Amino acid sequence: MVAERNTVGDVFSAGAEDFHRWSPALWDPVGEVTAAAAALAGGESVLDACCGAGASALPAGRAVGTAGLVDAVDLAEGLLAIGKRRAREEGLDNVRFHAHDVTSWPAPAAGYDVVQCALGVFFFPDMDRDAAALTRKLRPGGRFVVTVWEKGALSGWQSALRGAVLTERDLPRPPQSDQLARIDTTGTLAAWLTELGGSAPQVIRRRFEAPLTPATAWVLAVGSGTRRMLEGLSPEAVERVRREFTARLTEDAVTDLDVRVVTGSARFAV
Repeated sequence: MVAERNTVGDVFSAGAEDFHRWSPALWDPVGEVTAAAAALAGGESVLDACCGAGASALPAGRAVGTAGLVDAVDLAEGLLAIGKRRAREEGLDNVRFHAHDVTSWPAPAAGYDVVQCALGVFFFPDMDRDAAALTRKLRPGGRFVVTVWEKGALSGWQSALRGAVLTERDLPRPPQSDQLARIDTTGTLAAWLTELGGSAPQVIRRRFEAPLTPATAWVLAVGSGTRRMLEGLSPEAVERVRREFTARLTEDAVTDLDVRVVTGSARFAV
């Protein structure tokens, strides 16, 4: 399990700067929605799980203020370095970035007021078990907030990329796709939060405009988890994939990323 998680962290670290190039148009808006759903108040403590480059940790830090604290935890050290830089540039001394397996991260004795996770829970080896571990880090009555891709989101981009890679290699269905498919609607996400032990889940849908060009589409491909599709291919094969990907995007007139997310929050009496 640890080896698998380190691989995920390594993949995101390797593409960290390309990942961050999409922060203004993609990761930061999603992070803002996540932190807003947490309804944070000054002085609260927050665990930001799978924090990446700080997309949801930084707005959380602004919301809780100097009397509050945000522990931002991830395995991708390349992304953590960017998050630390961003927090430093904003003067957010209350946001602390940590390289650690978030499910075994030691919570404060009183627990966190909020645990939030933007676009991360479906990467866990066992989503139910590991999300439950996060809820146990809450104080009694604390809030657990999760954002996931909505069913059908990113479909044009993903279809073009997967089709291009398949011209060079076979691709097994990634396990995170099956986990995401269980919680990618408002109804299924609310039901999942209830099954975890949450009460009165609140779920919202959001869509963002994210214009796409072949160049920016490729930056996202090599700067996110899909980078793993290219591992082991020769540079020549990767270049063939890039050209085929561009051709498919052009043929299908894919000019927007189609960013749609579902955010759910619930209270946990643990």
